[in-house]
Amino acid sequence: MRGRRHTPDARTDRPGDAHDDRADEVIRRWRSKRRTTGRERRRQLGIYLVVAVQAGIAAGLAWTIADAIDFDANPVFAPIAAVGTVAAAAGQRLRRTVELVVGVALGAAIADGLVVMIDRGAWQIGLIVTATIVTAIALYGRGGLITQAGGTAVLVSSIAPAHARVDAPQVFNAVIGGATALTVVLLLFPLNPLRIVERAAGPELDNLAHQFTTVGQALARRDAKAVDTALGGLRAMGAQLAQLSDAVQGGAEVVRYSPQRLRWRNTLREYRAGAEHLDRAVLGGRGLARRAYTAISDGEAIPAALSDAVIDLGGAVRQLHLEFIRGREPSSARHQALRAVHEAGQAAREGLGLSGTVVMAQVRTIARDLLRATAISRTDANHMVRQAAGVEVGPAPKAQ
Repeated sequence: MRGRRHTPDARTDRPGDAHDDRADEVIRRWRSKRRTTGRERRRQLGIYLVVAVQAGIAAGLAWTIADAIDFDANPVFAPIAAVGTVAAAAGQRLRRTVELVVGVALGAAIADGLVVMIDRGAWQIGLIVTATIVTAIALYGRGGLITQAGGTAVLVSSIAPAHARVDAPQVFNAVIGGATALTVVLLLFPLNPLRIVERAAGPELDNLAHQFTTVGQALARRDAKAVDTALGGLRAMGAQLAQLSDAVQGGAEVVRYSPQRLRWRNTLREYRAGAEHLDRAVLGGRGLARRAYTAISDGEAIPAALSDAVIDLGGAVRQLHLEFIRGREPSSARHQALRAVHEAGQAAREGLGLSGTVVMAQVRTIARDLLRATAISRTDANHMVRQAAGVEVGPAPKAQ
């Protein structure tokens, strides 16, 4: 266009401004997210690879055992049940095995009876599967039982001989497959339960630490938009919390039934307690972020000590992660959590508005949850928080 000169190098000739800083920050976050996502995928790939090997071994053993016993039926349901059991969510494999066996029994019985009455064909298969699934829903209503019953009905109505009664042999094959899978995953090749939990807890702890740090820094800058972004990150942690809960349940299942993993029982018990309190810390973090946003929007006084307190909560979570990984006493995490409480108390003494006071109270509550996550009793955690806040208290009562 006439009157406008294109100067490709003009960007490098002018000093950086807020727009450039914002663009650089967006790119930095994108790169950081890509690196984090890549690490999480590699962690998950390691677990899935072991599960794939377990499933392959269980399927091969199940077929071999069922074929050797020779129930006068195709042993296909043995490896199917084995793979279904291994692939079930960790911590739910025993329930999953029962569902598989009952599903095979139900699907085989209904399909076998209907095939004799109406023969087989396209519309017959549709009718048989519909009747089987409706019956399964009426009896149980959810879970793998429905899927297994429907799949069994398809196989029986399409490939089994019309004159053979296959329900009992296939139920036995399903039992063999489920039992073989449990033997593989709990006795022969059990996953390390602590490694599973650590891989699930790592992303949650890193994310929680990052969001606390972001909120604290945004309080110092009075940046309501950054607080709102952090609040969105805290709300999105539901999937990570679910993964951690599944990992803890799976670890508990392994140490309960696997003799090789009994030595991890006490440590896993601590992880289970810690995960519960970390869930509460996430919920508390959401409330803290909402009130921080309101404090900024309402123009309340925000002493530097309050933002420092929230930043130190992030540091406490970060230290907790590092000390868990290294198997150390979480002394640094406890110290930083109590430091956050003291700083929040200092902010209260300097003067806070309504929302700032709620933020201060949330700092105390979250710090208490973090102390509980380090295996400190409720009584001792309450006493330590009150002391760190500057509240005069007598000697801590003995834990019951």
